[in-house]
Amino acid sequence: MEVKTIVEELREKGRVCVEEGSGKVIELIDPNHYESGKDSDEAVFLLVDIFQIRGIAGQFSEIALDIVEFATKPTVYTTLASKLLENGPVKDGRVKFSVFRNDIWNKIVFSFSRPLIYQEKDGADDVIKLKEKFPLYKPDVKRLFLSPDGDVKIGGE
Repeated sequence: MEVKTIVEELREKGRVCVEEGSGKVIELIDPNHYESGKDSDEAVFLLVDIFQIRGIAGQFSEIALDIVEFATKPTVYTTLASKLLENGPVKDGRVKFSVFRNDIWNKIVFSFSRPLIYQEKDGADDVIKLKEKFPLYKPDVKRLFLSPDGDVKIGGE
């Protein structure tokens, strides 16, 4: 029921605030409703399939694709943004993304049927509460920069 409510609000309004299991508020945004200057350029694209990377990232090596495909822990990747990316958080020509493979967060992005953007939010009046914790808040979240040449830098920048 919660997934359906969140997806309906995303389709209707283009964004929704969710209080996740540890009490932090995040905002999920349809990329078509992302506003440069208003929204954070530190926001992260949320994907459910590695093939969605092609829509947001520029040249992407097979090695980098393998790293993303076989990752087992929550990871935020930074890579060069696609020149075709029309709307979304791009900072210094780079874009951040994470791939969700299971749990309710995967179901939300999958049900929306397109990548979403998430950003942290300092409180909001209208929030949907979920008991599940957001995986990118865990202390063991990895951060990696993936270059078009297959170079990998730990730390994400």
